[in-house]
Amino acid sequence: MPTLNFTHFSGAVPRYGGYSLEQTDGVLYLVPGTLAVRRYDPFENIDGLLLEVVKAGAVVAGREPFLEYCIAHKMLPLRDVEFWRHGDFFAPRPKEGQPIVDALVAFAGRHGLPIWEGIVTTTYPARYAQRLMALHLDENDDVAYLARYEAARRACQSSGAVPVCTLVLTLLDFYLQWIEGLDGVAFPIRHADWLMAYGQEKTPRLTAQVYDLTTCINLAYALLTAGQGKAVRQCKHCGKFFIAEDRRAEYCSPRCRGAYNSKMTRKRVKERSLREGQ
Repeated sequence: MPTLNFTHFSGAVPRYGGYSLEQTDGVLYLVPGTLAVRRYDPFENIDGLLLEVVKAGAVVAGREPFLEYCIAHKMLPLRDVEFWRHGDFFAPRPKEGQPIVDALVAFAGRHGLPIWEGIVTTTYPARYAQRLMALHLDENDDVAYLARYEAARRACQSSGAVPVCTLVLTLLDFYLQWIEGLDGVAFPIRHADWLMAYGQEKTPRLTAQVYDLTTCINLAYALLTAGQGKAVRQCKHCGKFFIAEDRRAEYCSPRCRGAYNSKMTRKRVKERSLREGQ
């Protein structure tokens, strides 16, 4: 059997002129506007796409009220379907959820929305690990919420709308995979047109055009890390997200490396002085 040569991925993801927030049955949705839809290729700027994804995910990961709400309702793991069981966080708490919503609206305006096809599952940031170990789940046989969830999902498939809670968990999952080291997850390639081309080359060329934003993000990350040996990192000194040429990189620039080392040196000198003065 001949070896296939994967030479090219391209995207054709829908992006509307605007997105609005709409509340239906107590759930907040991001809804595409009525302006003309345009398709764009997320692979044209892989670095920019991945940095935008991780920045939005970082907003979610750093928002304590949202994560505390999930823990209080014993959502383990985090699944968007649980918001149909316990109640949406974003619709009844606009002030607490506003920083996350603002980040999602900005992200959708630049990159569009993923297709809502099934239950989205992720976990919590690493700082919650100890609390999760002590979390005892309640057994609940009531599955009536699943019917409401499925009805909402089917209604959104034709309009392109996505619940805010679903997009939140999608972006949080990417953030945790890339920044906290939970990568290595297999994913399906959906909504793609595959083309086999051959000529005088020894290996046929297999190309694909992908229509799903989530798949484009996964492929972009795979191409960056496995294909180019790079990584998405957060600077240890300034906190900026950047594309690292080396997976082991901890700083976005030599300046930040020097500033961090100087800060640590001053800290050690101060601690030694305090110990000697006791």
